[in-house]
Amino acid sequence: MKRSIIIAILVLSFITSCGVPLPLQKDLIVKDIKAVRQFATTNPVFDSYIKEFEQQGKVITGNSDFSTGDVPVNFGDTENDAFQGVCFQYPDGTKEVIIRKSWWDGANQDYRESLLFHELGHCSLDREHTDEVLVTSKERTYKASLMSSVIVGPNDYKDLRDEYLKELFLQKRDDLLTSLGLNFD
Repeated sequence: MKRSIIIAILVLSFITSCGVPLPLQKDLIVKDIKAVRQFATTNPVFDSYIKEFEQQGKVITGNSDFSTGDVPVNFGDTENDAFQGVCFQYPDGTKEVIIRKSWWDGANQDYRESLLFHELGHCSLDREHTDEVLVTSKERTYKASLMSSVIVGPNDYKDLRDEYLKELFLQKRDDLLTSLGLNFD
């Protein structure tokens, strides 16, 4: 069983990656002292996703003032061909999310939301990567968090969206474990 988990993690690490190189697990890409944020505002393509992120944050946390804050989201150079999205942090404390346009154009709605919510998890929630996997009794593996360094795929995200969002905003996995039949209290 342990061998299966290790193999699954290695295989998954070569698929879609966030903005963080494995095995370093650095969660924000901190820019050089002379760097400044590239964008002051968000590309309108991302507006509906950000509104949904904020709405989910309000509902799940119970905080009616929940907001992403000053974190613009735009298409641009992720500075590494393996990264589909990144959260850059600048020396002045500002942050921004950059998404690779060629990836975005080929991704479906669920995959886009999974990646963007993951990057906002870094930039707005200060979440770090967690690469734990959950293995069901049928040897099927699932990422234990939307904050996995390998983005949750569109099918798993669609099937377990509510559970992943609760984990993202509250850092609690109970609903995800129960949905996967892994809550053996």
